[in-house]
Amino acid sequence: MGTIHESARQVLQAQVEFGRLREEAWLADSLWSWQWWLLVALLVLPWIVWWRLVDRKRLSEICLFGMFVLATASWMDEIGTDLILWYYPYKIIPWYPQLVPINYSVLPIVYMLIYQYAPKWSSYILAMVVMSALFSWGAEPMLAFMGIYQVVKWKFSYSFPVYLLIAISHRWLLERILATSRKYGGQ
Repeated sequence: MGTIHESARQVLQAQVEFGRLREEAWLADSLWSWQWWLLVALLVLPWIVWWRLVDRKRLSEICLFGMFVLATASWMDEIGTDLILWYYPYKIIPWYPQLVPINYSVLPIVYMLIYQYAPKWSSYILAMVVMSALFSWGAEPMLAFMGIYQVVKWKFSYSFPVYLLIAISHRWLLERILATSRKYGGQ
């Protein structure tokens, strides 16, 4: 195994110190705060609602779509936090830089429900434009007001095309996968 270069050792030491400080701040400021409880609710409650509303005949298809959204949201959030475009003063757990309730619950569930209830592209795009606007200029500013989400080098308006691009590209991709699957004998 190779040796660790001095610059890599410095990065590792900084990460260890950052992890310690992040955990201390979480214990002192986040855990059990009303923001923490709100995040817990945003992680759990949408799944309960979704389970009541999901079309179980299309469960695999809808879940695959939701997993695409979840993976993309998490990946993009990781990049955004690493580039310090935004950060989250309140989190459910201190060891993960992303806003888990949004990436793993709210976003995939809203996208899945729109995907389920808007079967035509025209109604789907219209619903996604409305959702993108509500998230960009409603939900994100509200989370910022509550201190849960803090923008650094990002503007809420930047999120609108991102939400819409995720919606269009992921539906297009899923339709290609489903068509290929049917062509080769899948369901």
